Amino acid sequence: MSLVVILLVIIAVLFIVTYVTRRRFGVLGLALCAGYLLSTMWTSDVTPWVEGAGIELFTPPLESVVAAVLVLAPAVLLLFSGPANHGKWKRLIAAAAFALLAASFLLGPLGSSLTLDGNGTKIYKFLVDNKSLIITTAIAYALYDILTMRAPKKKG
Repeated sequence: MSLVVILLVIIAVLFIVTYVTRRRFGVLGLALCAGYLLSTMWTSDVTPWVEGAGIELFTPPLESVVAAVLVLAPAVLLLFSGPANHGKWKRLIAAAAFALLAASFLLGPLGSSLTLDGNGTKIYKFLVDNKSLIITTAIAYALYDILTMRAPKKKG
């Protein structure tokens, strides 16, 4: 299966789930960063454990799937609780930023294991060439989003 198709499906699902759950980007963006760090530190240790549990994959390789799960796991857990956006535009921007940041972090695990076709190569190259800019901008926006959060008013 083409890398671009898988990446677009992941982006679409993450965008829709983030939009529907109304979560703010700040917490989710930093959770993706945490997941990326966990993935870089633990993928090689967790993959043999998953294989030992009887899970086998050939396409994509199990190591790529484990890395992707580790990247997304902290953010997915936080999709069900935490601060929410209330405006339509804020929700759209948060969902788009979350999906784009997740895709940037998943380029490594998925790109090394899936095939590229003609248009896929162009899209993949664009994302890889701009990965640092996308990640830096998204982290700056996540920090801004957290700094501008208002604490709930206490009753009484």
